[in-house]
Amino acid sequence: MQWALTGVLLITVPFGLSMLGSGIAALKGTRLDAGAADPCYVFGVDISGLLYNLFMCYWLVIFSAPIAMGCWIWAAIQAWW
Repeated sequence: MQWALTGVLLITVPFGLSMLGSGIAALKGTRLDAGAADPCYVFGVDISGLLYNLFMCYWLVIFSAPIAMGCWIWAAIQAWW
């Protein structure tokens, strides 16, 4: 069961971080895309770099998806035995 949970976390954490970054940018009305982020000020601090890094976490899904699939397959084999 812990392998299945590990596989789920490997997919949902980077995706969730990406959605968090794009959600904050949408709330602030900031343009955020794969090229760059417009300046976004919160309490006088520019957080556009943070938003960009959070948004780009979706690339981690591409790299962690094969590992997550391996975890799910391993969990299925363990459950079947």
